[in-house]
Amino acid sequence: MGVHLTMFEEQKYKIIKKISNGQVSKTRAEVELALSRRQINRLIQVYQTKGKSGFIHGNQNRKPSTGLSTETKKKIIALYNKKYEAFNLTHFTEKLIEVEKIQVSYTTVRNLLHEKNLLSPRAFRQTKRKKRKELQEKEQHKQVLTKKECQVLNELDYVDTLKAHPSRSRKKYCGEQLQMDASSHDWFKNGTYAHLHAAIDDATGLVVGAYFDKEETLDAYYEVMEQFLTNYGIPYEILTDNRTVFIYKQEKHPSEEKDTFTQFGYACHTLGINLRTTSIPQAKGKIERLWNTLQDRLLHEMALCSIQSIDEANLFLTHYIPTYNAKFALQLKDSKSAFEKLPKTVILNHILARFSQRIIQKGHGVKYQNKLYRLHDQNQQVLLTPKTSVLIIHTKGNELYASVDNSVFSLQEILLHEEVSKELDAPVRAKKTQLIIPSLSHPWRKPSYDRYLRNKKQKEALKKGTLV
Repeated sequence: MGVHLTMFEEQKYKIIKKISNGQVSKTRAEVELALSRRQINRLIQVYQTKGKSGFIHGNQNRKPSTGLSTETKKKIIALYNKKYEAFNLTHFTEKLIEVEKIQVSYTTVRNLLHEKNLLSPRAFRQTKRKKRKELQEKEQHKQVLTKKECQVLNELDYVDTLKAHPSRSRKKYCGEQLQMDASSHDWFKNGTYAHLHAAIDDATGLVVGAYFDKEETLDAYYEVMEQFLTNYGIPYEILTDNRTVFIYKQEKHPSEEKDTFTQFGYACHTLGINLRTTSIPQAKGKIERLWNTLQDRLLHEMALCSIQSIDEANLFLTHYIPTYNAKFALQLKDSKSAFEKLPKTVILNHILARFSQRIIQKGHGVKYQNKLYRLHDQNQQVLLTPKTSVLIIHTKGNELYASVDNSVFSLQEILLHEEVSKELDAPVRAKKTQLIIPSLSHPWRKPSYDRYLRNKKQKEALKKGTLV
């Protein structure tokens, strides 16, 4: 059996052989091999004792101590094809270490899967281009492609397009700008779409709030808002898109109650938060990039835990978001924060509310959401003049109040039929309940809300150039 040497080993062997035959001097060999005289003498001795076989490297055909066994390699490939299908390779490597207890590097996993033509769903275009070229060359040399290789080649049919968008610097302080949005996606991998609402800090990439709902709703944004107000404080600015939940336009029948931008905007106005909207996705790149990451990672994490409902998903977010922030959020060198501490006197349940204008009807009642209510001051009914304008406050805790000028009253539903007949039913001892009416706070003053609406309409008119 012949001795097989590498190119460099073959070069050393030939030069040392010439020295032994007197064809080349040791000084010449030192220059050509870039070795010292001592090493040249050692190689001459190796040649004289072992011959050509002495130039074979000692580690040739020797399995590295850190190498993976064949069984481990098969297990990794099987896990990726079944349990962790469609995971990006970084995420897959993390799961191998954390869950499967297989200590392996990203490079090893990448090379192992590439040998089996398994590319990451997040692979770069250059990687896809290289793999496609490799398979095309194999096909051109009339080598039969396997079924998997044919499938990969068909999937790599893509268009090289570059979409350039100008970059900008992050904000300096944490809390200087929060970006809010919602993502509609098949989060549970069962064909039913849900909306994940979230807010992320522009300076640090810190996810300050997240909440699932069936649709993109004001209530879900209020849930996110409550999270960051409670855990971090009041930010300087919130940047959102021009979705219906923030800007409601209906030319024929405008409705302030459905104008959720006014509702959300009034909550921001009350807390002193600057609210801006944009129609350009690239203007709020942090939240758009967040969806890219969560649709890749969070979706698979929930699938591993067999999460199939919105309630389960919201419970899962409570411990997943801190883990996500610990891994991906930046640490600012400047310790100053733009978040303002939420005053203890502020009741979020009252600020994160819906406000609607209504008119007192002839029976001294007010209609709201197809139900009729009477106004109460403690346990005494309040009779207001018909056609009096009132402000209905629907709190986040589903409590209903009415504000008239600088007074606040509770609302009690007027049922279509009495629940108990005084004449025909047995007497029921009613429990004495005292209605608790909160003290009048700034967001509940009807004149304050009216003034906010007037200012908002004036700003819109200025933008359109219709204000005289």
